[in-house]
Amino acid sequence: MRVGILLFDGVEELDVVGVYEVLAKAKQLHPQLDLSVRTLARKETITAALGMKMLAHDVRADFGDLDLLVVPGGPGRKEVVQDPGLLDELLAFGTEKPIASVCTGAVILKEAGLLAGRRVTTHHNARDELRDVATVVEDRVVEDDLVTTAGGVSASIDLGLHLLKKYFDGKLADEVAARIEYDRRGPA
Repeated sequence: MRVGILLFDGVEELDVVGVYEVLAKAKQLHPQLDLSVRTLARKETITAALGMKMLAHDVRADFGDLDLLVVPGGPGRKEVVQDPGLLDELLAFGTEKPIASVCTGAVILKEAGLLAGRRVTTHHNARDELRDVATVVEDRVVEDDLVTTAGGVSASIDLGLHLLKKYFDGKLADEVAARIEYDRRGPA
């Protein structure tokens, strides 16, 4: 399974790092696992919301070779939703393959046209931004067909564990949660 995590200026650091940590830790613990996780962006160096500098593994605008794409949130989402080319790429990907968001990344998925009629979650401060197209719930992680959304910033870790459980097994998710000393919130 090839997982990409989208980076952009103003991305929330933990939205990226939480899910990355969980998935990469699973691969570290089990090198034979059919899993790779990489960050990707339209430029190499990203300045995140709180000033952290991040280097993308891959600089590109297409996602076709991925099996799953994770779209984080952050204040930079306001610029991301102004990029029709990127929104078109997200829509094309998310109608064919699994796509996930963390926090206000759900707003990006909405603008791409992926949330209409779905059950979703996002950061509590952004829930009203989604209510006109989706049923917003307060769960940590919500899966609706090909689209999975995770709540506020720390829910990035919950998303990673959910993905491990879904695509691999619950024991692996439990092992990673124990290794990173994370007490899950919500359903296991």
